[in-house]
Amino acid sequence: MITTLGFVMMLGIIALILLKRLPPVVAFALVPVAASLLAGFTPAETGGFIKDGLTAVAPTATLFIFAILYFGIMRERGMFDPLVNFLIKRTRGEPLRVAIVTVLVAAIAHLDGVGAATFLLTIPAFLPLYQRLNMSPLILLCLVGLSAGVINMVPWGGPTARAAATAGVDASELWLPLIPVQALGIVLLLGLASYFGIKAQRHNRVTGHGHASGDMSAYLLPPRETALPLSDWRYWANVGLTLIILLILFTGAFPLYASFMVGLGIALLLNYPRPEAQGKELARHANDALQMALVMLAAGILLGILAGAGMSDGMAGALIELLPAGSASVLHLIVGFFGVPLGMLFSPDAYYFALMPIVRDIATAAGVPVEAVARAMLIGENTGFSISPVVPSVYLAIGLAGVELREHLKFTFLWAWGIGIILLAFAWLIGAIGG
Repeated sequence: MITTLGFVMMLGIIALILLKRLPPVVAFALVPVAASLLAGFTPAETGGFIKDGLTAVAPTATLFIFAILYFGIMRERGMFDPLVNFLIKRTRGEPLRVAIVTVLVAAIAHLDGVGAATFLLTIPAFLPLYQRLNMSPLILLCLVGLSAGVINMVPWGGPTARAAATAGVDASELWLPLIPVQALGIVLLLGLASYFGIKAQRHNRVTGHGHASGDMSAYLLPPRETALPLSDWRYWANVGLTLIILLILFTGAFPLYASFMVGLGIALLLNYPRPEAQGKELARHANDALQMALVMLAAGILLGILAGAGMSDGMAGALIELLPAGSASVLHLIVGFFGVPLGMLFSPDAYYFALMPIVRDIATAAGVPVEAVARAMLIGENTGFSISPVVPSVYLAIGLAGVELREHLKFTFLWAWGIGIILLAFAWLIGAIGG
C-alpha cells in the first residue's frame, strides 16, 4: 500500500503542477500529508517525517530568502549594470553570442559542484542581459541548468560522492572515464545554445528588437534612478562585499546562507543608513523572496514523508519488479535511460541510496562491473537535476529567473532527457558503462 501511495502521490503532484490545478506550495503541503495518513501513519509520526524534511531544506530556504534580498539591493543600486553593458558590447547585441557565453560561464561556475552557488553566480548577472535582448528567461534557466548538470559529475559533486559510497569505489575512479562524456555534453549544449541564439536573432529581426551588429549604445541599460555612479565609494563597497561573499562561497569558510545573512545586514547599512529606508527596501523584495521560500519549505514536507514513510524504498523495489526476465545485464542501462524522469520522482538521496543498491546487486550478479552501474545512473540523473521538483536548489534557480516551475519543466524536460540519452549512448560506445 505504501508503495502504491508513493507512486500515486508523486505522479499526482507532478500532474497537478503541470496542469495548473494546484500551486506547488499547496500540492507539496497537502498531498504528502494525506498520503501519509492514508498509509496508516499517525499524525505524530507524520509530523516527525515533516520535521526531518524541513530540517533538510531549511538551509536552502534560508539561503534563498537572504540571497534574493541581497541581490535585489545590489540590482537596485546598479551593481550589475556595468557588467551587463560590458557583456552587451562584447556580444554585439547578438543573442547567439549571449547564449554561447551563458553555457561557458555556467560550466566554469559549476566547477565547485554546488548547484545553488552556480545559480546565484550566473542567473542574477545574465538575466538583465536576456531581458534587454528580448530573450526568454526560460532559455537562460535551461542553458545554465543543463550546463551545471553536465559538469555536476565531477568527483567532489554530491551525486558522484553518493554513487561512489554506494558502489564502494573511489569517486575519482568513477569520474575519469566520464571526462569525454562531459566534453561531449558541453559541445551539445553549445549547439543547443546556438539554436536558441539563432532563433532569437531571427525573431528580433522580425519584431525590431535588438540587432546583430553595429553601434551598441542604443542597447545599453538606461541609468537607474536608484543606481550608484561608479564614482561613488559605495558602489565599489558593494562590489567588494559581493566578491567577499563569493570567495567565501568557493572556499566554504562559512555557511553560504549565513554569509548572505551577514552580507544583507552590511549591504543595508552601506546603502540605506536610515531604518525607514531599510524597511522600504526589504518590503520591495520581500514578495519575491517569500513566495519561493514557501515552496521550498513545502517541498521539505514532501521529501520528509517520502523518506520517513518508506515510500522511496518501496517505489525503488517496485520498479525493479516490473523489469522483464533476462534484463539484469542491461538493467543499469535501462535505469540510466530513464535517469532524467526518475530524477524527477526520486530525491538524490533516494535515487542513489534506495534505488541504486538494488540495481547494483542485480546488475553485478549478471557480471556488470559496479563502476559501470554507478556511471550509467550518474549520467541521466545529473543531466536533469535542474528540472527535478525534489531538488531544493531548483526553486532557488526558478526564483532567481522569475519563472514558474511548470513553465521550466515544459521548456527544458525534453532537451534534458534527449541530451542525457545521447551522453549515455556515447558512454556505452567508449566502454565507460560496459559494452
